[in-house]
Amino acid sequence: MKKLLKPASIAFYFLMLIVFFLVGVYVAGWLEAGKNQGLAGGAIVLGWGVLFGGIAFILSFFIARYASHKNVVRCNWILLVILIATYGVTHYGYLENKKQKEEDPVENNLKPKPTTPAAEAEEPTAMLSPTLRLRIPRQPLQAKMESSMGMGYFTPSFYEERTLYFYGNLNLEKSLMEHLPVDSITFKRNKYNQFEIATAPPWLVPDILKMDYDLLYFRIKSVFQEFVEVIVNTTNDRTAFVSRSAGKIRYWADFLLGVNSVEFLPNSGEQVRARPFEAASTVGTTYEFMRPLRIQNDWMQVLLVDGEFQTKAKGWIRWKRDGQLLILYNLLS
Repeated sequence: MKKLLKPASIAFYFLMLIVFFLVGVYVAGWLEAGKNQGLAGGAIVLGWGVLFGGIAFILSFFIARYASHKNVVRCNWILLVILIATYGVTHYGYLENKKQKEEDPVENNLKPKPTTPAAEAEEPTAMLSPTLRLRIPRQPLQAKMESSMGMGYFTPSFYEERTLYFYGNLNLEKSLMEHLPVDSITFKRNKYNQFEIATAPPWLVPDILKMDYDLLYFRIKSVFQEFVEVIVNTTNDRTAFVSRSAGKIRYWADFLLGVNSVEFLPNSGEQVRARPFEAASTVGTTYEFMRPLRIQNDWMQVLLVDGEFQTKAKGWIRWKRDGQLLILYNLLS
C-alpha cells in the first residue's frame, strides 16, 4: 500500500490519465468519430478521451503496484515527454493553420469585396430572410418559398471544408480550377464546439440559416457539371455559383422526404385525399401533423399523426403546382 502512495506513483496515475485522455481525443479525430454528428460531435470526441483516460487511470494502479519504483519513475519521464511533445505539436499546428489562413491568397487578394464579421453579417441575414420563420415549441423552424421554388437545396459541407467559395460569371469551357472566386463564407467552431459563420458577405441572405442546428441551405436555380447556381439573397433573388463538390445537392423529393412534417399553406383550401388526383375523395381523419412518406410527381403521400405521435391514417396531398410550393415544411420537431 505504501508503494501505491509514493509521490512517483501518484504522479504516474495523473500522467496516465492526462496523456491517454489526449490519446483518446486524437484517436477520435483520426477516426472522425464526431463527423456529421451535429451538436453531439464534441461530446462524442470528449467521450473517447474520457474512456481512454479512465481505462489508463485504472491500469496505472496495477502497474504501480507490480512495477519497480525505478520503472515507475522511468515511465513518468516518458509520459511527461509525450505530454510536452503533444502540446508542442498541437500548438504548432494551430499556429500553422492560423498563418495559412492569413496568407491564403484566395482569402486576401482575390476578393473584390471584403467579407464582414459574422456578428455583423449573420444577424441581419436571419432577420431579413422572408423564408425563415420561428415557431416554438412544436415547430421551431419552418420555411416557405415566396418566389420560384427552384430545383431543391444546396447545403455546404462545412465539416470537411471551412470555406465555401462563391464564383461569378462562368466560362463553361473552363474547369473549376480555372475560375477565381469572387467571395466566400468561412466557418469556425465556437467554444461549445459548434460551427458558426466566421465571415460572410454583407449581402448574404440564405433561405435557411440556423447554425446552432447545423442548418445552412441555399435554394438551387440551376446545375452544371462542376457548379451549382444558388440563390444567395432571397430578398432580391441574387445568385452566385458554388462548386458541386463543396456540398450536397438535395432535390425537392429528397429534401421533403427528410423533413419532420409538412402542412398546408394558410387558407389554401387544399385537402388530404385518398388517392393522388384532384377528384379523389377526401380523408376526414383528425390529425395534428403530416409526415412525408412518398413523393409521386406533384403528389405526396403522408402519414396523418395525432398529438401523441400516433399514426391515424394515410393520405395524399398536392405539394406543388405550376412551379410553386403548396405546403410549409418543418425541419425540426
